[in-house]
Amino acid sequence: MGERLEQQQSGRSMMLAAIVGVALTAPLLGMMGFSFLAASTLLFISSPLLLLFSPLLLFVGLVFMVALAGFAIAATMGFAGVSALVWMYREIRRRSSLGAGSSRGGSVPIKYLHQNWQEISTI
Repeated sequence: MGERLEQQQSGRSMMLAAIVGVALTAPLLGMMGFSFLAASTLLFISSPLLLLFSPLLLFVGLVFMVALAGFAIAATMGFAGVSALVWMYREIRRRSSLGAGSSRGGSVPIKYLHQNWQEISTI
């Protein structure tokens, strides 16, 4: 008799689990079906428009890609310019701290650079 009660208990828990599973998944399946139906309907309605405007959309996409490439090239050039200015600043500061002719063989004295800079800035 104890075995039969145990079997009924496990059968009842299985039935409750199945009911709870159906209760939880039914709304999800319904929403999935509705979203699939809505997406299919929108694709069916908009496909003639996509075919009609595809040449225009292609050229708009190409123009957009070229503009993005231009912005990327401009950013790269800007970074290179700033890097060159930083490098020049550090080089001038390093050479001025070492003295006029104490670094490499043919270095330009800092006094000469400063004089040329003043002449350029007055123009």
